[in-house]
Amino acid sequence: MVFDIDDITEDGLGFRLQVGRDRFKIDQTDCSLSQDVSVEGMLRKVNKEVFLSGQIKTEVSLICSRCLEPLRSPVDCLVSAKFVPHDKAKKWKSETEVQTDDVDSEYYAENKVDITQPVHDQILLAVPFVPLCGKDCQGLCPECGRNLNHGPCGCHKEKPGDPRLAVLQSLKDKLK
Repeated sequence: MVFDIDDITEDGLGFRLQVGRDRFKIDQTDCSLSQDVSVEGMLRKVNKEVFLSGQIKTEVSLICSRCLEPLRSPVDCLVSAKFVPHDKAKKWKSETEVQTDDVDSEYYAENKVDITQPVHDQILLAVPFVPLCGKDCQGLCPECGRNLNHGPCGCHKEKPGDPRLAVLQSLKDKLK
């Protein structure tokens, strides 16, 4: 996913890539790529800065946060990045104020732009923070650990509340 800057014309450089999932090193027990990554986009050059805009499509394997069952989630998201020459990279000192451009920029060297890192980052940002196998996922029984999506368990009973809140419970019962 490395492009030579000299190949980018005034109209830009369009591309369509199919990249193996092993290239992105997203392989954890609770999140991994289950498909190769498709990236389609455009690189544009303005002076020495290069701008990436594109779309990513793939699929990730996750674990439901309620019932702990495996699930697959499609990823279809946009990616954009700005690349500046590495020689413009600031030399960080012990006390330096970070500007917005410093955070939003990627760096390139030797007239080569590698879009792997922005694509990797955008895939991870597209993963749901709380993955669920379905909106109505029942989760696990806190007593026996049975997956309640497969049916009720015998131990799921209403436990008595905190005795310190008994006064509030009696007030609630009177209002019914």
